Amino acid sequence: MEKAGTDIRKVTIKASDLRGILEYVPIYRGQTFVIALDGAIIAGANFANVVTDIAVLRSLGINVALVHGIGRQLVEGARERGIAISDVHGENPVDDATLSLSRKISGFVAQAIADAFSVRDLRCVSANVVRATEVGIISGVNYLNAGKPEKIDFKAISDLLSLGMVPVLSPVAVNRRGRVFRLNSDALASEVADGLRATKLIYLTSSSSILADNPHPKAFPVEELRGIAENSPESIKPELLSKCRCALKALDGAHTRRAHILDGGEFACLLTELFEKVGCGTMVYADEYQKIRRATPDDANAIYHISMVSARTQNLVYRPFEEIRENISSYFVYELDSSIIAIVSLLDLGGGASELASLHVQPFYQGNDVGTRMAEFIEREARRAGFKRLFCLSTKSAPFFTDVCGFAEVAPEKLPKARFEKYVAGGRHSKVFVKNL
Repeated sequence: MEKAGTDIRKVTIKASDLRGILEYVPIYRGQTFVIALDGAIIAGANFANVVTDIAVLRSLGINVALVHGIGRQLVEGARERGIAISDVHGENPVDDATLSLSRKISGFVAQAIADAFSVRDLRCVSANVVRATEVGIISGVNYLNAGKPEKIDFKAISDLLSLGMVPVLSPVAVNRRGRVFRLNSDALASEVADGLRATKLIYLTSSSSILADNPHPKAFPVEELRGIAENSPESIKPELLSKCRCALKALDGAHTRRAHILDGGEFACLLTELFEKVGCGTMVYADEYQKIRRATPDDANAIYHISMVSARTQNLVYRPFEEIRENISSYFVYELDSSIIAIVSLLDLGGGASELASLHVQPFYQGNDVGTRMAEFIEREARRAGFKRLFCLSTKSAPFFTDVCGFAEVAPEKLPKARFEKYVAGGRHSKVFVKNL
């Protein structure tokens, strides 16, 4: 095992960084996050920094439950002992030699976690709260000592959380007769997240991007990732396929709405992902766009008043009520508790081009990613409608469209001819952005 050293780089925290964090504190306080740690992350040099990130989460009133893996340690232990192992991650048949070594390694890893936590004055406890059952025989293959959770004592875990402890769950568990089984830690974390009604399920692994041909992390709606996992699993990095499938299973439940896959070797990966507008990992999110719907004529009055607020600050162009009502089919609204808190429209510019327009979030709800969700929704709608390009114009929100939404600034002349002529006539000199769909 590599020594989990401390990153000695100097970190400068600006006041703006603290403001950004404080935006999320009321949202996350009292929530539960389940974090799954690959064995490679625990063995890596950045593990001390990961523990520091967890300490920050705990200081903000966020409950954390850990599920650890042992894959890296199992491979290294087998090599040192000259043992041939049948399975690394608990997904395939587990023979007696592999199970015996897994039991030893699991204890070592749990102790390494406890030691690292003690250095940060954190309290954790190895929780024997999982009762296992055998996987059995699948398609004629006996999985031997491979197991899966039969029962998890979620009350015991919740009790530990209420005491300020961090429960640590191992991928080794016994059945009701005392027989030991090796579990897959990805699947265990998924079930723990669902049972604890966790807000987030977070996998810390060796990569932050899941697609084999795309090095950049992105956000996936559940159904998009499910389609990839079912129809073209070869598109997903083999080592991350299990995590993707387990994340999907967790999000199929009624409570966990976000799953994150992060590079646990990246400095401050947890804090960056959770407290910055643009995170550092892949996010999978359950479809919460039931809050976003196409506007109806009954919404015209609310849209008019919301747009008027933005027009006064010169964020949006003033649009008369009659114009809004006439073009109501192009508008979408974000509804919360039967109140419209944000608006946006999608315009057809012709020639395969579209425009994200009239995006405005009521002031009280700004800073809670509502605008981001609206922009992401419009991008999905534009792509679904067959548009090839999505334009947007703005006088004051360039960083939002470039840094958060991934648009590129272009010259106004890149607009379709009719839209460019309207742009010139308007005289606002807005910046122009485009994203290829």
